[in-house]
Amino acid sequence: MYKSARFLVFLIHLVFLIHLVFLIHLVFLIHLCFLTASVAINIVGHGSVIGFSAILIPSLRRPESHVQATPSQESWIAAIIGFALIAGNFIITPLMDTLGRKKCHLMTILPVLTGWFLLLLVNNVAGIITARFLQGVAMGMLGPLGSIIIGEMTDPKNRGAFLTSVSLSLTIGVLSTHTMGSFLSWQQNALVCSFITFTSLLLIIYSPESPAWLIAKGRIKEGEEIFFWIRGRDPDQEAEFEKMVEAQTMKRKSSVIGQELSFKIKVRRFFAYLKETSKKPEFYKPIIIMFLLYTMFQFAGINVISSYATDIIHTVVGPDADAKFLMVMLDVERLICNIIAVFFMKTLKRRTLLFCSGAVCVLSYIGKSAYVFAKQSDMLPFDNKWIPITLIGLYMCSLTVGISSIPFAVSGEIFPLEYRGLGGGISVLALSLNFFVSVKSFPVLANAIGLPITYLMYAGVVVLCLIVIYFMMPETKDRTLQEIEDSFKGYSPADQKSAEPLNGPTNGEMRRCSSHILY
Repeated sequence: MYKSARFLVFLIHLVFLIHLVFLIHLVFLIHLCFLTASVAINIVGHGSVIGFSAILIPSLRRPESHVQATPSQESWIAAIIGFALIAGNFIITPLMDTLGRKKCHLMTILPVLTGWFLLLLVNNVAGIITARFLQGVAMGMLGPLGSIIIGEMTDPKNRGAFLTSVSLSLTIGVLSTHTMGSFLSWQQNALVCSFITFTSLLLIIYSPESPAWLIAKGRIKEGEEIFFWIRGRDPDQEAEFEKMVEAQTMKRKSSVIGQELSFKIKVRRFFAYLKETSKKPEFYKPIIIMFLLYTMFQFAGINVISSYATDIIHTVVGPDADAKFLMVMLDVERLICNIIAVFFMKTLKRRTLLFCSGAVCVLSYIGKSAYVFAKQSDMLPFDNKWIPITLIGLYMCSLTVGISSIPFAVSGEIFPLEYRGLGGGISVLALSLNFFVSVKSFPVLANAIGLPITYLMYAGVVVLCLIVIYFMMPETKDRTLQEIEDSFKGYSPADQKSAEPLNGPTNGEMRRCSSHILY
């Protein structure tokens, strides 16, 4: 009886400890979710901007519309965002490392809200394009910033899943806009979308600054408090924090921070810094990789189909297809696949997911090209609408599961802390420029050389990017940001071991000294 009572008490204590550990992990997970939500909801608003053209352009074609647009103006309305992204990239690149992540995040809100309200007031095409340009500037600012914030806040085990929220949020934004466009006017749609951005503003205000940025600026105490508030305190987190502090302390000692220099000297040193930095593999290799990933992402066509969904469906499936219904169904599929992508990012390696989804995307492109060519040439033995719908559905699945999630995940992992703002800003130029090129050129190419050849051209760009990425991109899953940075510098685990102090933690291993001089 006594033994049974002791065993019962032991079980109660065990259950209590398990619940306590679970609650502690839940608290820190809630912290991560709150921080990620501020970025994610802002990106939802940007997804609404991308999907808005698919609602706006067909509405402007109606005879009763108070604003009329030519086909050329329609392509500008859809593609001006890509051009504006470049301006946003230039604005945010120098500010990320000077003002900090939080202040820069707040700066992305004003242009989006201004754009939505301007859309409600204008009565001409020029005003619509101006409003879309302002929204594109905000998207360009958040492009490199969003992934960096999430990447710096989350731990290696959960980082991939949280970074996938970037593509998931874009999907939710596109879906919400396309769905509301089925029963609301484009003006009412714009008003609802403005509230999404306002919600993000409230979350950003109560979010902390990035601990990595604070540590880089020498504010180690503040960085420590926020780091362990977000992550919790355990041996792994403490080791990651100590390595980050050590790396940044060494960089600060070797820098000229705090020196009073003239503007001319600062400019000269900045260009000298760029010249020397551009020779470092930990700087130029991540930029090349991200250039290729972003180019592949845009020419895979995720923003093309979001902007011209109804036109593409009518061309591929048929003029009598219910384009609005199929557009919303594709967005629902995209949302489901994005949720699945979160699981894949937790279980599969980044490279495996990227190349598998890339192969399916290319095959889908070829399949759609062959079907449309056969249909236009009257070579189809029978016209079954489920064939093109299946091809488009398979294509959308490949885009969402890997091609649209991997670039945003890797962009938050691959850049060293010292160059994270500069490298992220430079590389995202490829995202911006190719957004404009792919969206602006798609209707032009489709009318000039036909949709089948256009699909094959886009597929060729994707294949070229995948080939180069295969030889350049390292695996980043479950690795700390410092480990990824060291891999680009060429530091092996053995190099890291020899760099540890002799009186540091050795886990029972024998340490040898690389010098015969001891102090």
